[in-house]
Amino acid sequence: MTNIKCENITEEILQDYRQQGFELVFQEYVMEHSLTDIPTIETPYSLSFKSWSPSSNEIFYEVYVASFRDRSGFPGWPIEKWVEWISGDPDFLPDKSYIAKVKDQAVGFITAAQDSGKTGFIIQAGVIPEWRGKGIAAVLTAKCLEELRQDGMKSAGLHVNQNNPGAIKLYERLGFKIIRKRGTFERSEK
Repeated sequence: MTNIKCENITEEILQDYRQQGFELVFQEYVMEHSLTDIPTIETPYSLSFKSWSPSSNEIFYEVYVASFRDRSGFPGWPIEKWVEWISGDPDFLPDKSYIAKVKDQAVGFITAAQDSGKTGFIIQAGVIPEWRGKGIAAVLTAKCLEELRQDGMKSAGLHVNQNNPGAIKLYERLGFKIIRKRGTFERSEK
């Protein structure tokens, strides 16, 4: 099995790899948002937020699992691996990473980092299934973007799986633009 990761998939690249016997097995959109115009999001729910800390690892992980276990490709990582993936990067921003709660129930989360210079990056965001479609992800994303802007960042990026149309629509509604596609090609060796 041969895998090739491609950071800028175009129609020409797709055709070229297909002619070589490769199949696109994973694709995500790289999206970007200028932080000059961040929408104000209203929700009828009274949300409270708790920033990331070592003592909150478990609740972040529980909300992550609840948010993504129904998604295709969910890796099922143990807590230690997921926490290291999120917070092990020196550019991780725990004060810009939140759990959203309605009353005492954790309903969503967002994690962020500083990508480079004046660019922020949303590592991951998720909402538990019974709270999807209620504006929770929009509020979390707008809050994170505003805080990144207040820290002097000029733009923010994220990656979203191409098989997640709900998230893509949400991010586009919030002002994100798709700037490129990236993914993994695979070819079985005969």
